Amino acid sequence: MNVPAPSGYRIALVDSDALQRACTGNSLTALGADFIPFVRMSDLIQVLEAGQRFDGIIVGLHADAQKTVARVPEMHRAADWMLPLLYLTHRSELKSVETVPLELRAQRSFELLLTPVANEDLGAWLASLDGRLRPARLVRVGVDA
Repeated sequence: MNVPAPSGYRIALVDSDALQRACTGNSLTALGADFIPFVRMSDLIQVLEAGQRFDGIIVGLHADAQKTVARVPEMHRAADWMLPLLYLTHRSELKSVETVPLELRAQRSFELLLTPVANEDLGAWLASLDGRLRPARLVRVGVDA
């Protein structure tokens, strides 16, 4: 199903991998979303505490996946609401994602796509921000889907 993503969303893109940040950023731009790149969660938390607002957050998970996910509650507190959140990881880093506690990975809000992410899937996630569609290729790591 090819549903056009609504344009104009402001997305925070957090990824320590510069190439992944650039590729995902290019996809977001092609889909009509505005994005602000961050290297670390602490950088995002700082701008949220300063009052910046985003429609959703995309976080790249790597070797430090458990540490990154542990900062999410702090991010939500800084934003003052539960921001829609999408995780991205490369297939080669799925073992790192498995270090994230199962009770977190099993939550409905733990949405994960493998990179390189297809524009269609990223567009579906953007469209889901207004409740229209969910990405078809969400990955569940170590949990029953």
